[in-house]
Amino acid sequence: MVLLKLHEVVFSKEGKQVNVAEGTTLLQAAREVGVVLEAPCDGRGTCGKCRVKAVGMMSLPGQVEMQQLDEVLAADVRFACQAKVYGNVQVETLSDHRDTFVTLEAGQSNNWCFKPSIKKVKFDSLASQNPLISSLVPVFPGNFPAMLQELADAYGKGMTCFEAVVKNDQLLDLQYQPGRPYFGLSVDIGTTSVVVELFNLENGGKIGVTSCLNPQAEFGGDVMTRISFASQNTEGTQILQDKIVDGINRLIHELVTPQKINRDDIYEIVIAGNTTMLHLLLGVNPRSLACAPYRPIFIQSMIVNPAIIGLHIAPRGIVTVLPSVAAFVGADIVAGLLAVELHKYSKTALFIDIGTNGEIVICKDGLLIGTSAAAGPALEGMNIACGCRAQDGAIEGFTIADDGTISIKTIGNNTPRGICGSGLIDLVAELVKIGVIEKNGRFSKKETLTQSLAAKLVKIDGQQVFLISEEGPVFLSQKDIRQVQLAKGAIVAAIELLLKELNIAHNDIDEVLVAGAFGFHLNPSSLIGIGLLPLAFQDKIRFVGNTANEGAKAVLLNYDASMEILQIGQNLRIKELSLQPEFQEYFVQSLAFPTF
Repeated sequence: MVLLKLHEVVFSKEGKQVNVAEGTTLLQAAREVGVVLEAPCDGRGTCGKCRVKAVGMMSLPGQVEMQQLDEVLAADVRFACQAKVYGNVQVETLSDHRDTFVTLEAGQSNNWCFKPSIKKVKFDSLASQNPLISSLVPVFPGNFPAMLQELADAYGKGMTCFEAVVKNDQLLDLQYQPGRPYFGLSVDIGTTSVVVELFNLENGGKIGVTSCLNPQAEFGGDVMTRISFASQNTEGTQILQDKIVDGINRLIHELVTPQKINRDDIYEIVIAGNTTMLHLLLGVNPRSLACAPYRPIFIQSMIVNPAIIGLHIAPRGIVTVLPSVAAFVGADIVAGLLAVELHKYSKTALFIDIGTNGEIVICKDGLLIGTSAAAGPALEGMNIACGCRAQDGAIEGFTIADDGTISIKTIGNNTPRGICGSGLIDLVAELVKIGVIEKNGRFSKKETLTQSLAAKLVKIDGQQVFLISEEGPVFLSQKDIRQVQLAKGAIVAAIELLLKELNIAHNDIDEVLVAGAFGFHLNPSSLIGIGLLPLAFQDKIRFVGNTANEGAKAVLLNYDASMEILQIGQNLRIKELSLQPEFQEYFVQSLAFPTF
């Protein structure tokens, strides 16, 4: 029998410690004890976000750390995913996860009338000789015997009036306190953020909305990284399910506590999310989404008992999971199409949700055809040297005047500490416009630039970068530019091939709807400036916000919407462009930046 050598790892700032087996990485140790470290690449050593200060007996820095950390290695800075424990270690985390996280909670939606599929029906046991609830068929038959016994007990105690909570005239629960309120939730599970909104189902009134960073981000910044974690770790799927369920439950608690609402009075949660997020929510391993032919385990809309998932609402409530269409065109997109009513458009329009995946849907003559492109996390600030998500101090806007004067806008007007997605797009677009970045993506030679701009091209950690702010410092590297090119190249190629499929030219598009929290903060001229959208779209772009949550809300509050979304899911035709021989050719052609 081999005895494992255990060593103590202390996380000083958090006041936590854990004994781990020799050879365990600091990232694994942190996860064991519940210390959250930023790890968008899930420990591959490629993102550089899990930096910590560590002293003690550890493995020597490898090539990855030597190349990326360089001078700061001398200051005991290590990548937590690369440093392995070989004795007692003391760790100081460098990031502060208490930062305000900014996301978009609302978006454009049709003004649906209030006609919920969940309502209450009053019964008077003295009004008829018929069986008390003979007309009601239960949503979950397994609950029925217990409800019947409760009804018999109540009747035996002299209770003559009760209320049935029903969904589409099917029985959910019986209540013996007439007049109790009842509520519903809409939920948008994004790869980056989670939004939860609470409504009174008696009158449709909005009670509150709240959001948070998706807790699964600890295990990867994009969909593919999380699929990898779920597939390669024995308990990976369960861990990711627990994370998202706990996150939603915390948001529910935030909403109901100030209003003194009993969670047992919440009878429905309607959930939108991409296909991977919905698989993980239900505890289904999403490995089949990561390799050809990219087949989801399920795409249909489902009604699930909340207790099965672990969501804290009425024990006899329901969780409605909205329909997806394909591996990478999920319920968030279908809900978005419902929100903007693209299926009712008489004109030719393009709907695009830009994120770690770029999902595109075109409407022409009543036909809906969609596709997706794997953009990766760069456009949301991940896999970027100084990239960060939308939080206090993140650069979200960037302009350069003709004289070379730089203007920076940060979230919260705080000291620059990183670059989020919208800031990255602005930055690259501005540098392309003034010639600091050439069409091929390389930095221009200093002698071709003004003195003030040339002074911004400096060497950091042995690589040439464009220095944005000396505080931090915050900069843009050549590798960062390449990440932007790869992301926008994939999206542009998908758009062009979809247009070709429908025999549509750029000028034939009447309107471009840009959805999603990230998209809402983008500058139209910057999207055109980096070539992510063609020049012909410039005056046709409309930002529609978080349409995924708006679609989920519509389904919660309107029966007709709940029927329409099923039709959209069935009618949306998917073109898997990444499997087309032409895709690579279009992708390579789309890497270059435009010149106007």
